[in-house]
Amino acid sequence: LGFSLHCHDGVGVGVGGEDASIQNKNHTSSSLLTKLTTHTFHKDVYNCDDDAGYFLFIVRDPVARALSAFNYDKPIEEDFLHDNDWANKKARFYFDCPFPHMEDFVQNGLREEGDSPDRCKRLAIKSLQGINTHYNQSPDHWYFNYQYYLEAIPSDSKILTIRNEHIEQDIRSIENLFECHEQERLALAKSVNTNTWSDQDDLYLSDESISILCQALCNEIQFYKKILHRAINMLEDQLRVSLMELEAKCPHEAIAEECLDVIPDISEKLRDNRGY
Repeated sequence: LGFSLHCHDGVGVGVGGEDASIQNKNHTSSSLLTKLTTHTFHKDVYNCDDDAGYFLFIVRDPVARALSAFNYDKPIEEDFLHDNDWANKKARFYFDCPFPHMEDFVQNGLREEGDSPDRCKRLAIKSLQGINTHYNQSPDHWYFNYQYYLEAIPSDSKILTIRNEHIEQDIRSIENLFECHEQERLALAKSVNTNTWSDQDDLYLSDESISILCQALCNEIQFYKKILHRAINMLEDQLRVSLMELEAKCPHEAIAEECLDVIPDISEKLRDNRGY
């Protein structure tokens, strides 16, 4: 989903790895990167030490991440058979409100003239911005957002970043940073992160909806930019490319330094999920 986080003790790495499919189970891989990613910080699981050597974030632009998270948690028929309780909780968000697809969510829930009850509109903006305390009834990864992960780690942490849009380039830059030998490089399948989603309605966003999302995600976009700027494996040219890609999608928010919405106070969220 563009964001999970791992950490490593000493000279190691902290990694975010859903999109890049980095695996470190039992360290069976000979690649240096998988051996270095020894702990995990993902949603409410935090087993990192504050003095971990590095934290590795895997990110994607916030609009794409929001869309992916929306689709990831939408229950399908099989979910009601295998985990009925979870599916019913999520169904309240998607189907009790008129949010069957992300385009509907934006047009009905975020647009001022949207065709949904006020309670659904309040739920929509609070969920998207990660301030809905009943997050188990909306997409989990909206609640556990970039602000959450960045504010949860020590302020002086060394950050490495793998951008979902430039996975191989960033993995190689990290390997080079650690002077990785050729036999220790991570083998990447050509089909990595290939989109096989079958329902194209789930992937559609109109230009108007993208613009509305950009505005609603303004603070999240600023945290995304902070992560990119702090990445020690990111060259200036690479950073420039990602900011240009972001500006092509969210022109105002990409260059903004502050947003109309106040940055939420998430201290209680951090205590509840990180543990302190």
